[in-house]
Amino acid sequence: MPPYRTPPYSGKFQPGKQNLLNAIMDRMNAIIDHYMTTNATHLWMVDGDVEPPPHALDTLLRLDVDIASGVYPFHNFLKRFDGDKPCRAMMCGRMGNDPCGFFAPRDWAYLKDVILGEEEKVSGGSGCMLVKRRVFQTHNPQIPPLRFTRVGPDLQTCGADVYFWKRAQDAGFTGRLHGGVVCSHLPEYPLSKISEWLNNNDSGREI
Repeated sequence: MPPYRTPPYSGKFQPGKQNLLNAIMDRMNAIIDHYMTTNATHLWMVDGDVEPPPHALDTLLRLDVDIASGVYPFHNFLKRFDGDKPCRAMMCGRMGNDPCGFFAPRDWAYLKDVILGEEEKVSGGSGCMLVKRRVFQTHNPQIPPLRFTRVGPDLQTCGADVYFWKRAQDAGFTGRLHGGVVCSHLPEYPLSKISEWLNNNDSGREI
């Protein structure tokens, strides 16, 4: 099927990070609602600033799980610190016990060519995420179908993408992160220069 791009945002938008995140979440749900009008078996969500490698879709399909994702760097990939330790962190990892499903950033050296999620719950972003249709369907008339939300337990504000991973796996859906599918994150880390930034060991304190 041809790619679906959300139309330009036409509502009144108030400046600010939280408003921006809410607007992005609304557009992600609009993509899902459009997808559910088709008969496609999977939805592949790719953020506008993420470039998947040529083998990404085929590799994720072969995992045959409910939610599968490649990995991509944080925007401060080469300046990231995990506590006091330099860390070239990817936007994914093993899920912690936080009610929103947040995860500890995982160093690229740990993730390289590894598939996470077979024995533990995982969490990541939505930048290169392949989702089976059944994840978005209604399975119980008293339970709304799964969509992105930033409202967590006790009205806590969560990251919509990370919280989606948590809620899906808590509901019994399977998830995997594939360290062999490395995507870019623009503008800092283009796919055309992946060998340069992926193998760069320079690291400095986050500003």
